[in-house]
Parts: sequence; C-alpha cells; structure tokens
Amino acid sequence: MVTNVANHKEFSNILEILKENPQGMSVKQIAEAIGMNRISVARYLDILLISGQVDMVPFGQAKVYTLTHRVPVNALLNFSSDYVVVLGRDQKIIQANTKFLSLFNQNLEEIQNKHLMDVLTPLSPDLSIQAKIDRALEGRVVVEEVRILKDEEELFFQMKIIPTAFIDGTPGITIILEDITERKRSIEALMESEEKFRTLVKNINTFLGKVEQYAQMNDNIRNPLQVIVGFADLEGGETMEKITRQAEEIDQMIQKLDIGWRESENIRRFLQKHARMAEAAR
Repeated sequence: MVTNVANHKEFSNILEILKENPQGMSVKQIAEAIGMNRISVARYLDILLISGQVDMVPFGQAKVYTLTHRVPVNALLNFSSDYVVVLGRDQKIIQANTKFLSLFNQNLEEIQNKHLMDVLTPLSPDLSIQAKIDRALEGRVVVEEVRILKDEEELFFQMKIIPTAFIDGTPGITIILEDITERKRSIEALMESEEKFRTLVKNINTFLGKVEQYAQMNDNIRNPLQVIVGFADLEGGETMEKITRQAEEIDQMIQKLDIGWRESENIRRFLQKHARMAEAAR
C-alpha cells in the first residue's frame, strides 16, 4: 500500500506541504494550500495515517496533521540483539530482522511469505512449536526453551511467542529468540566441574585411608623384625650375623619409608583440611 501511495501526485503534494509546515496543518489548511477539496484531502490523509506516514492530533473540533516521527518497525527490529520474526495469521513470515536472517543464512526476500516451519524444520526437525503458536493466536504469551541445530552446532534459545495485532486489525505473531547458548553451556560446565569436585573429595577420603594404612605398616614390620633379631641373638654364630645384616637392611628401608611418611604427613593434613571444607560446602 505504501508503494502505491508514494506514486500518486496528490499524496506527494500533501507530504510536501506538511514538510514545509512542521507545526502541523488542518484538513482545511492543507486543502487550501494545494488546491484540492477537503473531502479528497481527508481521504488521502486517512490512507497516509494508516500507512504510518503522518500523525494526527485532535485540536478542538479540528484535526491537526504532521509528518510522522515514528521509526519504521523494521528499523526497530534491527536494533534488537535478539532474533525477531513477525508472522501473519497464516503463520507466513512478514518481517524479520537481520539477526534472524543471519541465523538461517538467508535474506528477507528468500523467506518472506514462507511458512515459518518451512524455514525452521530443515534445521531442527524435532522442533515442535505449532501448539505454542496456536496458543499465541488465542492471545496468550508463550515462553519456551528451544534447541536449533545450525551447521551441526547445537544452539539454545529462549523463545517468546507474542500475540500481535496489525494495523488493519488482523491477528499475527511476533517470535523473539534470545540466544542462551553460552549460558546453557556455562551451567553444563559448572555441573560437570561440580561432579568432578565431588569425585575428587571422594578420592581424597580414600587416599587418606591408603596413607593411614601405610603408617601402620611400618610398625607392623618393625615389631616382628625386633623379635626375629632377638631370637637370632639367642642362637648366636654365623646364622645370627646373617639375620642381623638382613634386619639392618630392612630397617634402613623402613627409615626411608619413615622419611616419606613425615613428608606425606603435611600433605595428609592439607588434604584432610580441604576434604572437611568440601564436605561442609555440600
């Protein structure tokens, strides 16, 4: 409709005279300025008003018209950081912003007047939003999380389906897709890290029990070794010397184990401290 309007000389004359009078003009003033009868001027102004090219403000018994200062809807859509598409009652695409078009690697001419599902289904065959669209057509706002596949990459969006009324009164739908992919991945990474942390705490507790047994093992070796050396002293002779040498070698190994134990004791205390902190945080 707007394209046809712009081609008429009468419309151009009205717009031009309004441009020269930014304070606004009544139907009578416009008619006198361009030499046209008031009925025709009023009819043309109604069309310009509907098409969004002029604004009207009641002023007493008169109506004052000015050039519109409204930003076109498609310009507003492109300011949005979300992915926005506007559908008619038949669920065919009427308008979409550049973010939405870039998501599907298409221009507006390619998807305009196409059914929404013809655009979405090739990417995500399991995307079922028809029931939600039906609810929106009944006047309800619908909010849903959806998953869309693009170039084998999994993308997540929070989808808002908003009932929309066009200027002629017919119902339509505006769909807004907010990209929550990074948020979703962050939550999944946090859950994975939390699971790894729980596993670590479990392993720390297990390790603390491998360390305590290690400390007991030294005593379990030394005690019978002292008994063996004592019996060897009673026997005397060459056998005693062999047993004593072997006992000394074993004792040296145990001393090395003791040094390792003392070093690991600090580690054990550190792990115990953090294990208690982790358990308290659960």
